[in-house]
Amino acid sequence: MTHSARRPGKVALPLAVCFLLASAAAQAAQCPAPESLDQSALAARQALQQAMKTGFSDDADNTVSPALGEAIAHYKQTLAAAFDAHLACAQASPDADALQANLREHLLAPTQPATDGMPEQQDALTVSLSDAPSPLLLVSAGFDIPCGNDNLLLGYRREGDTWVRALDWQSGPYQDISGAYGDLFMVERLPSGDLALMHGTPWCTSRWSHLAVEVIRPATAGQAQRTLLHTEHDYVRDEHEVRLKARPDGFEWRAEVGSLDGDLLTRPGIFRYRQDGETFQRIQPAASNGRGFVDEWLRVDTDLARAWADPAGADATLAARDELIGLDKRTDVTLAYTAVRGCKADPTRFQVDIELDGPQPLAEGNQRYVSIRQESNGFTLLGLSRTADPACSGPDLMPKRG
Repeated sequence: MTHSARRPGKVALPLAVCFLLASAAAQAAQCPAPESLDQSALAARQALQQAMKTGFSDDADNTVSPALGEAIAHYKQTLAAAFDAHLACAQASPDADALQANLREHLLAPTQPATDGMPEQQDALTVSLSDAPSPLLLVSAGFDIPCGNDNLLLGYRREGDTWVRALDWQSGPYQDISGAYGDLFMVERLPSGDLALMHGTPWCTSRWSHLAVEVIRPATAGQAQRTLLHTEHDYVRDEHEVRLKARPDGFEWRAEVGSLDGDLLTRPGIFRYRQDGETFQRIQPAASNGRGFVDEWLRVDTDLARAWADPAGADATLAARDELIGLDKRTDVTLAYTAVRGCKADPTRFQVDIELDGPQPLAEGNQRYVSIRQESNGFTLLGLSRTADPACSGPDLMPKRG
């Protein structure tokens, strides 16, 4: 149903590319930017297009040929070198739209009519300026690869009379389509000045895919860029729009994710993080309803499950959680959420009924009942039992299975 993204390993840059990057650093002070860098990027793009014609032929295994992999890496490296040179020449208070148009004119080949009469789509290239809490120019570029796209993002801070690179966010070389930073590619500047970044992993054969979320602190004059947070999660494509947004105290992303209930299959996922200096804590809400909260509570690590549980009964609740997770992991056992019921005398309490199914009745029992309390911004897990609470016998509040 799902797949795990294969993270590319560290690969040394070809010697010719190292010379190119060193040369680009020296040429960055030349204004206007040398035409040779523009021509190198255009030539690398043509080489990539040629490699794509023969470098990918099997959608079943998503493999990228060595020649295509090298062409992708070389194009991104030459494009980044050209960005450095052009941005070094930008004004202290640049017009982002004008700068974007200028980069497109110099670095993107004009579109050509396709054989079916439809014009070829031009690669993506965008420029934006974030003023607060400090000026940061962001330049992103995206281009098609088989079954998806790959992207890179560079950020520039003002140092003296020039813009210098402070952020480099792109994949390393990869031998598999899922190694690209594509499918999704999002960025949000946080109030701290850090950047929340999200990318998906292209995949040829399924609507289930994988994403990564990072928070990166751009480089300063005295320190290289640093990754403050890295997290990954499976998600479902084309179900609901994936969203990433900054918040006053951190950031949040939302996407359709998998459910432990094989009949429900998916549910809306909410992932909110509070920033405290260089650390991040996941906080609630974690789901759009009580059933989704229980599903997420069963998935998170033990420390977070304890944080979301009532302290008075946390030890017993976590022990029951471990048992339930162990049963659900059995190859012949399935889990289903059968009802969500309100509880008498307390309108904030609810019971989520769980049924375990297998070829034979389980010695541990097939029913579980999860008691939760709705809070102002989420839920608290009150208990997990093999017996139903007689005070929670109202009608099913969520009869819809989809």
